[in-house]
Amino acid sequence: MKNRILILILLVGFSTILMSSCKKVADELVGTWNIMTFDTQEEGKMQITFDGDKTAVRIYNSESGMLVDSCSYEVIQKGAKKRIIFRDSHMLPGYDDLNGVYRVDKIKNDIIIATRIEFEEDPTKGGAFYSLEMKRKN
Repeated sequence: MKNRILILILLVGFSTILMSSCKKVADELVGTWNIMTFDTQEEGKMQITFDGDKTAVRIYNSESGMLVDSCSYEVIQKGAKKRIIFRDSHMLPGYDDLNGVYRVDKIKNDIIIATRIEFEEDPTKGGAFYSLEMKRKN
């Protein structure tokens, strides 16, 4: 009987830690981030702003003007891994949409690195891999 109570207490404690960790990532996302691109564009050419209401707004400052993409996002915990899911994003000229499930590879100081590992609507669809590296805007 004592073993069952101990196991129950450990499970509740572990679940609480996992849930608070997920909440922490969601809180850390809130704000404006410069998206680091893999071309020669200067930092800040593309930004994404996460609000506390699960809306992300991506802004691209192109030569022809400012382009905007708004979508929803959700932070989830899958086992010990953190995930960000983007929904209803649209393509910007020269850039893919954000839609899909991203594995959070690194979240440290003012840097977040996430990799899209699958498309939420069709996990078997190929070509999902997309790296999203963000640096908090000062």
